[in-house]
Amino acid sequence: MENLPQINRGGPPAHAQTQVPGWPAVPGPTPRADYEGQAPAMGPDFRFILRVLAAHKLLIAVIVVALTATAAFGVSLLKDQYSSEALLLVDNRQVRVVRPEDQMLGSIPAEDSSILSEIEILKSTAVLSRAVEDLKLTGNPDFNPPAQPAPAEANQPFAARATAYLRDHARQIWGEDLPGPVAALLDHGDGMARDAVQREAYASTGIDGILDRIRRKLDVAIVGRSRVIQVRFTDKDPEMARDMVDTIVRRYMETRQQMDRDLSTSAVEWLKDRIDALRREVAEADRKVDETRFRAGLVKGGNNGLMATGELEQARLRLAEASANRARAVAQAEALERGARSSGSSIASPVVAQLRATVAAISTEMAQLSRQYGPKHPRIIELQARLNEANSALASETRREIDGVREAANVAIAQENALKAMIARLESSYQTMTEEAVPLRTLEAEAQAKRQLLDSLLGRLEEVQAQQDNRAFPTAVKLVSAPQVPRSPSGPFRALLLLAGFVASFAVAIFTVFGVELLQRRIRTPDAVRRILGVAGVHILPHHSTRGVHGRLYELFQRHPFSLFSESLRALFRNHLADLGPVGSIAVTSARPQDGKTSLSLAVAQVASQAGRRVVVVDTDFRRSRIDGLFNLSAKRGLSDWIAGEAALDEIVHSADDVPFDVVPAGRLMSETLDRFNVDCLVHLMAGLSPRYDLVVFDTAPALAVSDARIVCAAASRVLFVTRWGHTTASDLQAVADLGPIDHEKFVCVMTDVNLKKAASRGYQGPYSSYVATRKYYGGNRTLRATS
Repeated sequence: MENLPQINRGGPPAHAQTQVPGWPAVPGPTPRADYEGQAPAMGPDFRFILRVLAAHKLLIAVIVVALTATAAFGVSLLKDQYSSEALLLVDNRQVRVVRPEDQMLGSIPAEDSSILSEIEILKSTAVLSRAVEDLKLTGNPDFNPPAQPAPAEANQPFAARATAYLRDHARQIWGEDLPGPVAALLDHGDGMARDAVQREAYASTGIDGILDRIRRKLDVAIVGRSRVIQVRFTDKDPEMARDMVDTIVRRYMETRQQMDRDLSTSAVEWLKDRIDALRREVAEADRKVDETRFRAGLVKGGNNGLMATGELEQARLRLAEASANRARAVAQAEALERGARSSGSSIASPVVAQLRATVAAISTEMAQLSRQYGPKHPRIIELQARLNEANSALASETRREIDGVREAANVAIAQENALKAMIARLESSYQTMTEEAVPLRTLEAEAQAKRQLLDSLLGRLEEVQAQQDNRAFPTAVKLVSAPQVPRSPSGPFRALLLLAGFVASFAVAIFTVFGVELLQRRIRTPDAVRRILGVAGVHILPHHSTRGVHGRLYELFQRHPFSLFSESLRALFRNHLADLGPVGSIAVTSARPQDGKTSLSLAVAQVASQAGRRVVVVDTDFRRSRIDGLFNLSAKRGLSDWIAGEAALDEIVHSADDVPFDVVPAGRLMSETLDRFNVDCLVHLMAGLSPRYDLVVFDTAPALAVSDARIVCAAASRVLFVTRWGHTTASDLQAVADLGPIDHEKFVCVMTDVNLKKAASRGYQGPYSSYVATRKYYGGNRTLRATS
């Protein structure tokens, strides 16, 4: 140490702290890693699921065995349950009877509301309360447990315990005489506690508690899509199950019949009252109709119409008939007159026909005799006289017939004129009658409507009175199947319950395992570090027990030079730290404390020293230095003293007997040191150390805690960023990535304390799978074999 040049005994120049560009963060947005460092996926990663389950198989087995054993113990405590049932048919068809010969069945309604109503009646408090009375369940301890003694102070309701606690503290503050608002508040709490106790006591011993227990064991449901109701009760006593169903059904039928009787009685009373009122209203309406008709002078016709209207219609019919008769008589008279003037052959009288036959006979006989005798013959003269007499009689009879037809025509004309006059007179008086008949018709219609309603109510009254006979008209619900004493238990299904307990325990175990995995967002794969920080690769340092000597991993390299840990340190130095040039500097940092920065710094110094390098370890963690305690340098001068100008450079560099490298402790924590600590200060320090050492290893503070680590990383040739397997979280890495862009040429990420065996058994992605195949090449006590 005496050969170390004396450089700037007063410390480095007091320059302002340099802004550190390029602190790690991936340019642009980078995805966060999920727990265990797995990449986000569009679908489920079944391999990940399987390896998580395989990794926690012992925990899953313990949970499944424990919960299954608990379920088996609980199932074994269950007692056999017996179920008894009865079937009821809901048939809303009712026999409607007014007379014995009019019996008929009503139709069944299509809706199910009536069945649901019957179910609610079955489960009603009225029915169940009567069943409780019949079976004397108030004295049955299974349905009405005996009253419990007053709860102990520890079992008091929360309101009582809280009130007592507040009362004690209030008395400690104010004494026995409490203020009015406080006393009122405490009294209110006492009232709430008493109410809670009363509710619990009433719920355990009252009728409501019994009904609740019955309803929990009672099952009333519709069988399929039928109109059958199934009433089932389950109890540990088969006799009680049968008796409960029988009592409930019987009391339900009685309640249903009583409802029907009450309904019929009220309906009869209402119908009688309504019929009496309607009778009075009908009588009053008839009286008003008669008074109106008498006052208007109107007479009711046979077809419920007025006489005036009938007379007018009849007169018009008679006028039409008279007009037809008159036209026929005039036409007949004219035709007879024309026929009389011509030959008279149109008259259809028998006398005229006989006279015409006589004239024709005489004329025929006279024509025959005229061929034999001359005109002066007596026979001819006689026939001529007879012919003249017959012609005279024929003319006289023809005139008489024509006069008769003419007279009938005149009568028809006179009759038609008389009917026309009568119709004109009736039409003149009809308008007045119509105006007076309008209120009469209104009254008659009202009276007719009331009379029809009265007839309908009378028929309904007879029907309801007939239905009051319960022997002829049973209730709409009929008992199909009576309850029986069950022979075999209906439950519990112990095998199914045990299987369900096993499935549930397995599900609980799986959810527990994945819950544990989701709750811990620890980094366990290099891929997670690469994605978050954007680095190209991550070096793995396996876990190695320090046997209680915390922070002395450098000793493992000495004691076990051929172990996997030692080989990993050699690979780290060869791959990333061997090409730093004649004088290099390494900054070792991490995101959070206890990630292994100091241990890795000393281990790297040990490897470099054994590789022939001259190494010095500089502790820049002024707040929580670890090197001071490891090498008993707490009383020595350190880096802070050199920065403050209170010590020379050779005074702060110390050597230890058990390590091949030198150490610069952090020194005292001073505000002047923190203000002057910057990049220029570190450059000046390395310039002073370069003649003596080939490699300077800086042990820094956590990067997220203070800014000192970023200053050291900016000045160093290499940056070893330490993440501890299963300790560093994804949030820590993301916070580091948010500090700034990364200089990938000098940034090296190291994952320490990796449990390769555990990682390989859990199936994590990365280099862990090669551990099983390569672990036979490593051993702490083996000697290096020569190879050809």
